[in-house]
Amino acid sequence: MGKKSKKKKKSKQIQTPKPESGKRPVLEKHPDLWAVLFIILLLLAFYNPVMLSDKTMLPPDKVASKSFQPLVENALERGIYPFWNPYIFGGMPLFASLTRAPYVDALGTVVKGLIWLVRLVIPLTDFTVIFVNYVLLGVSVYLLLRSRKIVPPVALYASLALLFVPQVVAYSAFGHTTKLGSAVFIPLVFLLVERLLEKRDVLYFSLLGLAFGLQLLRAHIQICFYTYLMVGIFFLYWTVEMIRKKEKAGLILKGVGLLAGALVIGVLFSSVLNLSVWEYSHYSIRGGGASGGLEYGYATNWSFPLTEITTFFIPSFMGFGGATYWGPMSFTDFPLYFGLTTFLFAMLGILLNRNRTVRFFTVLASVSLLISFGKHFPLLYAPMFKLVPFFNKFRAPKMIQILLALSMVVLAAYGIQSLIRGELSETSRRRIRRFMMGFGGLLVLLFLVLLLGKEVYLRWASRIGQNANAAYDKALSDAFKSLAVFGCSAGCVFLVLRQSLRAKWLPVWACIILCVDLWIVDVRFIDYRRKTDIDAYFRSTGEVEYLKSQEGFFRILPVEDNRTPNWYQYHFIQSCWGYQGAKLRSIQEMMEALGMPGGPGGAQGFLRKYLKVDEGRVVFKSPEEVTGSEVAAHAAFLKMMNVRYIVSPYNLSDLDTSLTAVYIPEFKGANAVYEFNGFLPRAHFVDEVIQVEGGKTALNFISSGRFDPARMAVIE
Repeated sequence: MGKKSKKKKKSKQIQTPKPESGKRPVLEKHPDLWAVLFIILLLLAFYNPVMLSDKTMLPPDKVASKSFQPLVENALERGIYPFWNPYIFGGMPLFASLTRAPYVDALGTVVKGLIWLVRLVIPLTDFTVIFVNYVLLGVSVYLLLRSRKIVPPVALYASLALLFVPQVVAYSAFGHTTKLGSAVFIPLVFLLVERLLEKRDVLYFSLLGLAFGLQLLRAHIQICFYTYLMVGIFFLYWTVEMIRKKEKAGLILKGVGLLAGALVIGVLFSSVLNLSVWEYSHYSIRGGGASGGLEYGYATNWSFPLTEITTFFIPSFMGFGGATYWGPMSFTDFPLYFGLTTFLFAMLGILLNRNRTVRFFTVLASVSLLISFGKHFPLLYAPMFKLVPFFNKFRAPKMIQILLALSMVVLAAYGIQSLIRGELSETSRRRIRRFMMGFGGLLVLLFLVLLLGKEVYLRWASRIGQNANAAYDKALSDAFKSLAVFGCSAGCVFLVLRQSLRAKWLPVWACIILCVDLWIVDVRFIDYRRKTDIDAYFRSTGEVEYLKSQEGFFRILPVEDNRTPNWYQYHFIQSCWGYQGAKLRSIQEMMEALGMPGGPGGAQGFLRKYLKVDEGRVVFKSPEEVTGSEVAAHAAFLKMMNVRYIVSPYNLSDLDTSLTAVYIPEFKGANAVYEFNGFLPRAHFVDEVIQVEGGKTALNFISSGRFDPARMAVIE
């Protein structure tokens, strides 16, 4: 019987086939490859109008950026590298102001070269360069999370969550492509910093130095600065941990040396660009003042208001940008919303995890949010503005929320990972239930405020007038959507806890809910146009043809022009006006002293002296009512800036005897050209040199009405 039973056992073993490794599903065999492919396909689906058709985006900053293109192309065609821009603000550095630095971005140049090769076989649109950067950003987030043993579907969720955050989508929608290019390196730099402090070897030291250098060459110093701030916070966090573990002080000092050395390598690697930037910063509005940086008021424009935390729950709670935005910022085009699903899972990640990564990103999220408050939280921002090196050279504190967005998607990944592990204790389950009830209760409260408090809301939004009703409708609509998103997300979580939904499907459903949630928000501020629209925008006009036909060197002053301030640069017409975030401080101070403030329509201060309010309407003054001192101050500005022509749609010659109409347009509302009778050549001799002590004294004299640039020169 023993033999028989042996035979039976043997035959049973033969009948049971062993699973073959080659028979595994393809998704399980190459999960990372499929995740990257899915990122590419989803990006293609979202950006298909600009990737797969003849559409383009026409954001204001992209239009402004395109106005520099003829200058750069013309210089390169003549074998000249473009260092100087003579077409705006009477001339300013092009390269050192980071306006244009062709062929300096090493990674970008490689990407463009590869795209050029592919274009020989497959037609690709101009948006492909930006598209590749989005893919790189998604992959870098994915690699960061996979290095922490986060499973592929969850790491994919985090990548998509960051890629479709409105703030990141806005990088391309509004022409902020250097922000995108620099942000690509943030997850990668963090990964390399952590590995370098752990391994302390030459490989990670070299890779980190290279990453620092490549990021600096992408020409957005503010994003780079926030990256280093993240590194500094992490190093402090790591140091505290090392001290708690009673590690040797030598290891901490070695970490300091390695990080400092890698940063030095990065700075040296990028010095071809940034030495010029550093030198110019002492003369620009970013560092030319007594404080060595921007003025506090200017720097804190676009501080994130505390009240706008409500937009983390309901994106349109403060309106949805543009005409419906009623918050305290000057203007904005989209809410800083990172997805209700991400917010929910991030909080669960903090609740359910106590590991080092979760603790650090919780700290990073908190610090970046507090800094983004700017002037609304001076307790932190003001000391940093005064004490932290380089911090006072940057404006728009809300820009640091790229670190908040990254932190939230990492924390959300840990939240989902904790739920799908299936190792939750009963205590953890109770915590989850209580948290979900609290989160949902807060969301319902905001919804009820909107539903039942319409009159109160309209009073809050009254500063935008008739648009308050449109803002309310958007807010209420988004509140319904947020309740639906929360319901779906919370439903998935509870089904997993009850084991009614297999845990491995949670990331899939989370991705679906996330994409629906964020896409609804993103598509509202993306403006796709036909490619011909950009060419039409820059089409030559009657006043352009007239100005180009005039001989000699001269500049113009565009007044009440609704086009981008740099529009005339596209046609190689030199202007004393324009837009640049790092213009010369001396020009800025002179414009302010002479009453030439900027505005949406150009040199608004020049036009304002001709206007008055009569019975609630803005009307033109009679010639006798125009203040002589203002005319004299503006005449001094025009003379010093070599302005020969004023370009404006209004009839100015009847109001100012120093202006003569020389070109009248055929159509009403089009720009006319007025010649300034006090025009001075770019270089001329004076009769008198007046020496004063200090720049303020010089500006006071120039704006006094006694200064005549034709006869006088003022020196300090």
